[in-house]
Amino acid sequence: MKFSSFSLPSPVLVPALSALLLPAAWAGEPEAVAPPAARTEAPDAFQWLTPSVDFQTRYEFRDQSGLDASNALTARARVGLLLGDFGGFSAFAEGEFTGALANDYRSNPTGSDTTYPYVEGNTVIGDPQNAELNQAWVQYEDENYLLKVGRQRLIRNKAAFIGNVGWRQNEQTFDAIQAGYERDGFALQYVFSNRVQRIFGHDANDAPPGPPLHDFEGEFHFVDGSYQADFGTVGGYAYLIDVDNNANVGLSNTYGLFTDWQGLHAEVAFQEGDSAIGGDYEAFYGHLSYTHKVGSASLSAGWEYLEDDFKTPFATVHAYNGFADAFVLDRIGLRNGPGGDYEGLSDFYLGYVQPGLPGGVTFKGFLHYYANDGLDSSYGYEADAVFVKQFTDSLSAMATASYFLADESGNYPDIRQVTVSVGYRY
Repeated sequence: MKFSSFSLPSPVLVPALSALLLPAAWAGEPEAVAPPAARTEAPDAFQWLTPSVDFQTRYEFRDQSGLDASNALTARARVGLLLGDFGGFSAFAEGEFTGALANDYRSNPTGSDTTYPYVEGNTVIGDPQNAELNQAWVQYEDENYLLKVGRQRLIRNKAAFIGNVGWRQNEQTFDAIQAGYERDGFALQYVFSNRVQRIFGHDANDAPPGPPLHDFEGEFHFVDGSYQADFGTVGGYAYLIDVDNNANVGLSNTYGLFTDWQGLHAEVAFQEGDSAIGGDYEAFYGHLSYTHKVGSASLSAGWEYLEDDFKTPFATVHAYNGFADAFVLDRIGLRNGPGGDYEGLSDFYLGYVQPGLPGGVTFKGFLHYYANDGLDSSYGYEADAVFVKQFTDSLSAMATASYFLADESGNYPDIRQVTVSVGYRY
């Protein structure tokens, strides 16, 4: 099995790594010699070190009309070490390692074979073999304040705009500085980032002539605010994204408001931007959903709307618009524009969640109908099913199945997808 070398962090990580390494050096300094009878406990330093392991192995089958079917068996391990707490200060470093045990698949959606495996003509399963530094940060946190510097996981507003793409084996993380304040139900966060580590790993193409897969580089500002009261939560956000190394994604400034109240979620956003595909644009986003409890089960219905050109390049897209991922490239902003089949998205969906089935299994089912933003052209339908079994607090298993049936009037392909995974976290 081949693993690539660790990636070098961007300049924003230099203070993070320096602060991380110095305490480790101090822990290794020789301490004063004590009488043997007095040395009955482990050194205090070991009480400040907390290891973490996140292991997942997964089989995934994916078949897209017009391409050969893919079969991937992968294993992923994230191994980390937390140092702290020292009066509110702590540090964390984590490596991420993914191996391809069965390699009959194409691990990225471009013509670049810099990721492995890469079987030309196969359906894409975005889990390349990889070894890299996933997180490395230092932080100060108390009851009201947070300051974190380094490579870190970010999830904002249910990951619809800013997320970690947690479904894929290789996680998306941000080289960033994060500051936060929280008190009496009010929360405010600000993040500056200059690089987003994408899911395609250390060996992915990072420069022309092909499209850069390794990361998004540029200048990114994320501001989130919310207030939680007895009636629910209200909030707003501003995400200012200027990607330098991918002209298709380009610049997008998004401003939004949302509320969550007794199962109802309502959200609106406005985006203005510029890209090499469509030039200057203005676009609207809306999301309305309602969830109702019936005994132990949950029923939900919703409508998510993205006007043509609206993009969410840093989102966890898999959490939205169906598990078959038919619209990932469109939503990221890599495929929309003149000449394409995508003209915005209207996603009408129903959901049903039932825990407590025989064997302690939880079932989740979803149905989707997709149309363009004008509701005058259909993209197709999708059905998703998920079965989850939690064996212990650390050990779980999951099986999923998705079927996207494309409308015959368009050029989207039919997609079938099945996964079976086992995960362990410590």
